[in-house]
Amino acid sequence: MARTKYRKKTKNGNTYYFYRLKHKNLRIPRDLYGKTVKELEEKIEALTYQLDRNIRSSKVRFGDYMKGWLDTVHGINKKAGTVQGYGSIFDNYIKGSSLYNIQLTDLTALDVQDYLNGLLRKGKSFNVVSSVKKLIGPCIRYAYTQQKILVDFSRSIKIQKPSERDDGTNVTPMTKEEQEKFIQAIKGATYETLFLMALNTGARVGELLALTWDDVDFKNFEIKITKTLEYQKDKETKKYIHIINSPKTKAGNRTVPFPEFMAPYLKNLRTKELEKKMRLQNKYADRNLVFANRLGDFLNNSSVRVSMDTILVDAGLPHFRFHDLRHTFATRLFELGESPRTIQTILGHTDVATTLNIYTHVLKDQTIKSAYKLHKLNDEFQLKNL
Repeated sequence: MARTKYRKKTKNGNTYYFYRLKHKNLRIPRDLYGKTVKELEEKIEALTYQLDRNIRSSKVRFGDYMKGWLDTVHGINKKAGTVQGYGSIFDNYIKGSSLYNIQLTDLTALDVQDYLNGLLRKGKSFNVVSSVKKLIGPCIRYAYTQQKILVDFSRSIKIQKPSERDDGTNVTPMTKEEQEKFIQAIKGATYETLFLMALNTGARVGELLALTWDDVDFKNFEIKITKTLEYQKDKETKKYIHIINSPKTKAGNRTVPFPEFMAPYLKNLRTKELEKKMRLQNKYADRNLVFANRLGDFLNNSSVRVSMDTILVDAGLPHFRFHDLRHTFATRLFELGESPRTIQTILGHTDVATTLNIYTHVLKDQTIKSAYKLHKLNDEFQLKNL
């Protein structure tokens, strides 16, 4: 048997190879053990690599580290609602998860990737999983800058985005009960009026974020949809910028009515924007937008999504996309007996067949109700002829 420089030591009845590592970044020497010489040498090499780079190994768990980071770093100077949203994501998806108890220095990209993939397999939506990823990423980057971990692997984590085409296979409207609960939950929220307009006009998020006050007709309770806001990469600078485009189809240019009860919401929003403009003066980006950020500029779609995700979680509602508010609007109209042709026009579909294909599930319910009505009518005829 080949000789080795490592001594053997008995621990808990088992014999191990033993080495006492001394290093300038260790306050006291660290005792390392291995069942084989190879195992022991791998441990010595790994720990020395960390210590050389000033990474001090600790037994802090990722979940505990993340909680401290949220409380003392990431939540600083954030609005109360934003901090509450972070807390909800942490409580619902990190606390008690497989990631929580992994030691920070042992955490790998594969650990995080497997966990996020598992959430998708369990039926969690892309937006929910994306929100979890967006919270984990900055925490990993911070740990790296503080020399708590060796590698910043945050940008190597990917989640697959599902198709969001209106092909009739991705339609998830709210029930009446869920819609009522959502409306209660958004009261006083930053984007309350935006959510209500989506629920009551069926407009897409890009169409609403591109609206200017010139598009709002308070006399006839209508909005003109002639443009849409998109977030695209600039070909020259390679940076992502907001771009105003025309609707993709001729039918996309349309006038959409909104219920009269929405007028006070819009007028209140208009007043707040004017006050903000006066207060900020030349710092205010005067784009005349109905739905603007705190400086009067274009709103980011992601901010709206995160806000909606947080509200849904806090209200105990299932996950819905912003686009599902459009589907909810159309579904309610069908249930109220509105004609497919009218709904097609309001939604901006090119032809009525598109509308009918998307909302097949609603039409099926309507046909069942129609058959029941005919059954009741037949009962009336039978009673009259007794």
